[in-house]
Amino acid sequence: MLAAPGALAQITISGQIKDGFEMYKLGAGNAATPAASYHYEPRVSDQSSRIIFSGTQDLGGGTRAWFQLDSRFQSDVGGSTQTNVGATTGINLWAGGNTGVGLAGNWGKLTIGRWDLHYLEFIPIEFGYAGSLQDLLGAGPMAQVNGSVIANGTRTPNVIMWDSANMGGVTARVAYSTAFATNLTGVSSNEGSGKGANNSNGGALTAAVRYARGPLGLGASYWTAKPEAATSSPIGEQRSLRLWGGYTLPMGLKVGLGFDNSQRRVGASPANEGDSLTKRNAFMVPASYVFGSHTAFLTLVKVGKLSGPNGGGATDSTDATAYALGWEYALSKLATFGVFYAKIDNKANAAYQFFSLSANGGTIPAAGESSAQLYTGFSYRF
Repeated sequence: MLAAPGALAQITISGQIKDGFEMYKLGAGNAATPAASYHYEPRVSDQSSRIIFSGTQDLGGGTRAWFQLDSRFQSDVGGSTQTNVGATTGINLWAGGNTGVGLAGNWGKLTIGRWDLHYLEFIPIEFGYAGSLQDLLGAGPMAQVNGSVIANGTRTPNVIMWDSANMGGVTARVAYSTAFATNLTGVSSNEGSGKGANNSNGGALTAAVRYARGPLGLGASYWTAKPEAATSSPIGEQRSLRLWGGYTLPMGLKVGLGFDNSQRRVGASPANEGDSLTKRNAFMVPASYVFGSHTAFLTLVKVGKLSGPNGGGATDSTDATAYALGWEYALSKLATFGVFYAKIDNKANAAYQFFSLSANGGTIPAAGESSAQLYTGFSYRF
């Protein structure tokens, strides 16, 4: 810990290095036109390694100023490819992770910056130290509408956020983004021109409430977002509701249940279909068992078929199933080793994929193709 001279501020350095070896492969599955052949994609694969600088300063009266700078880096090839919309080329964002500044006190915490919102709300029931990002099915197929991500699938930019203090195990969050889909390859954020009937009316609003006390954990999160556009119902508009619960038995067995209803405007609705969005329901059952320094994991996912206009596209055979299983061993309080396997099976018109696949480098599946990953790796936290 370092003390800043004269400012009486404390700066803490923390983070993790997480890397491993994976074998990733697509399969013909239910694809209408499968590839002539499919081969394994072996790679050394970074899993969101990061270094975090954070600090606080007492302002008196129970209030303090704080900041956090979260820089994601690739321990396999070096550099950074973090944005809020996917991989980049020729850009190195120093503060690509959860980064912000604000005030905190007994009333909670105010943040201005960029942050993970909504899509990671299943983490309390499926978290593991040593698995790959692709093993997080709650952030993968459970956070997509047929391959289109909800809440960016990574940090949301341009955020103003309030987190409550812990009130007997209950915490709450309310956040607003002035432009949730900003493309950071540009020079500045884009909140619209302010001209016309609907420009600058985009943005995102999310609210979450969670309960964690003893063996029981519960949570709910709602997300609604519109990209900046000249129309009142732009393509890319999103709505999503997540509900989850988990219970840990005395023997070390933890069982959870997650539900996600997500909607997305994938195209201009035909005149006879009104103004509804394409929607789907999804369920997840995660379980983990701790025995000594070992933890075993199993997660099952069912994503239902699409309903609604879908831009004139098919809604039949748009459902999918997925599962992940794994084992990890705590080498110490800070170091963990693990082996994990995950698979997604798409129906003929479904195109669900693993979380963070573009940053990982894996080939994105076409409609109907299956995808699988075998991963073994290490995590070291500091």
